[in-house]
Amino acid sequence: MDNSEQWYTREERELLHKARYFSGSHNYFFELKVAKNGSKYIVIDQRKKVGEKFVGSKIRIFEDEMLEFERVLHQLIGIASGQMHISTDNLSQASPIEVDFKDLSWENNSDICPSFFRILATTNDWQEFEKYTFLLLKSLGIVTIKSFLGEKQAGKADGFFRTTNLSVIYDCTLAKGDIESLKNQQIVNYCSQLKQGRIEFSDKIVEEFHEDHKQVWIISRQCSRKIQVINSIEVKLISIQDLMNLYATRLTSNSSYESLDLQLRNI
Repeated sequence: MDNSEQWYTREERELLHKARYFSGSHNYFFELKVAKNGSKYIVIDQRKKVGEKFVGSKIRIFEDEMLEFERVLHQLIGIASGQMHISTDNLSQASPIEVDFKDLSWENNSDICPSFFRILATTNDWQEFEKYTFLLLKSLGIVTIKSFLGEKQAGKADGFFRTTNLSVIYDCTLAKGDIESLKNQQIVNYCSQLKQGRIEFSDKIVEEFHEDHKQVWIISRQCSRKIQVINSIEVKLISIQDLMNLYATRLTSNSSYESLDLQLRNI
């Protein structure tokens, strides 16, 4: 018996939750289980009737893979449904990619495109980039947001925002190349702040978010991607173009405030 067969014979694990979905051609069964080491994993079983019997296949998504799986799946569904835009020019490249802002089909429509979007796309002034990123985030409908512009200290983030169930510390950069290495120590500091579940601002206002989903964003002109996970906190490189695309989506569709959490979480 090989290792894979042994794995299947030990499949009996604690079941936390299950769900199912039947479409016209396929049946889907979902189970959330607990492994021997205490970590959680999801089993997705797809079955299709062929002749007189069902033929199926299973995939398992382990706990350390779930957030990235969710992000990628949400992105693909968004593209398929026309709610998100993607340029195919850069799909084959693995290195950090600078975004081509000319791809924004709605950019020249002054009725819905703020003039500062062009500044975000072209400026070489980090203060301008930081200032207008803050305005863009507010334009998305984020109510609880704080910019640290003017409070500059070494290693301090550029801002913090919170939606219904999502708390984010963000940092803006015009740097190119390996941003992860450049920002490594700051990223560790930001994750430590989020892990505490509270932030005290300079005006003595305290924001508590112990139960929120927490993320660190490094906002740049590179393509969005997940960098790493530190203590269950996602660290992401966020493309300024993706935020502008989200602005256009929310402005031109029936997006609710409740959907903002999911849209931001899955960029």
